[in-house]
Amino acid sequence: MAEDERVQAANAHWAARFIANGTSYSDFQATMARITIWDDWCREWGRTARYYEGLAEAAEAGGHTVTAGEAWRRAALCWHWGKFVFVDDLAQQRAAHDRTVACFRRGAGTLTPPAQPARIPYEGTTLAAYLRVPAGPTRPPVVLMMPGLDSVKEELQATAEYLLARGLAVIAIDGPGQGEAEYELPIEPAYERVASAVADHLAGRDDVDPDRIGGFGVSLGGYYAARAAAFEPRIKAAVSLAGPYQWSTDWDILPPQTRATFQRRSGAKTEAEAREKLSELTLADAAFRITSPLLVAAGGRDRLVPARQAERLAREAPGAELMLDPDGTHGLTNHAFESRSKMADWLAARL
Repeated sequence: MAEDERVQAANAHWAARFIANGTSYSDFQATMARITIWDDWCREWGRTARYYEGLAEAAEAGGHTVTAGEAWRRAALCWHWGKFVFVDDLAQQRAAHDRTVACFRRGAGTLTPPAQPARIPYEGTTLAAYLRVPAGPTRPPVVLMMPGLDSVKEELQATAEYLLARGLAVIAIDGPGQGEAEYELPIEPAYERVASAVADHLAGRDDVDPDRIGGFGVSLGGYYAARAAAFEPRIKAAVSLAGPYQWSTDWDILPPQTRATFQRRSGAKTEAEAREKLSELTLADAAFRITSPLLVAAGGRDRLVPARQAERLAREAPGAELMLDPDGTHGLTNHAFESRSKMADWLAARL
């Protein structure tokens, strides 16, 4: 694709996702209006992010902590959009991600309930996470939230609000190849290892119920959620949203930036090696093991993960039921309220 074609594709396909996860339509329009070639992408989203950083600093100086927190989180999202599939300039991408983490951390405490930073021990290192626990007299169930190929724990907070409103705690994590871990650890096909590490961590806490753990994953995170449900018995119910069964079968139709992003996050040196690594992410050895409740949610107009992937998982997993929106796009972000409400209600009923 030519650079301007990548910008056109972003404008056509990403607006719903950005807005559903907390960026205003006016910010999306204004930022996209400044981007004429792909090389502008990260820089111009950073320009919008700096605007909100300025608002946050002014609000803090005036003692307006709630306003400051919201502005910091808006800045974090804009930095994230700047870096999420921008693998063309890795120094610029890394700097934008560092700002994503730093800005969100400054605004995390003014969320209701606040987002508490956590570090999950994992294979000789730790993984960054945010835990949010709703107020109440008893320890609530907790949902492990798993990002996808290009999302991070900070982006998942818009969906987390639906779960929290139904009395569920949430722990959103950056696993291998994701967010804070993407620079040191490659994508892990056996993501159940991450789920087990989180379950071990939750077993040592007294503010959530470690016997009632759910899973939620979107896009490639939907694959991770299914793996977790198959191999980690402490996951009692899970939602796989827009997750692939065997994504390598669709390699040739994936957008160039998605292929490039997977190559980078998987540690592959060439596109051919990336395609081979993607073939290692499969549910062929996992789907038949999923006997606990699994909601497989998908959109009929998903151009990244075709609905046939979800339909295959739903057929092969004994505990699965399919929630297919014929008009839904990737992640069902064009019908965010309807889909997120249904998924949250489903998890709350089973946990």
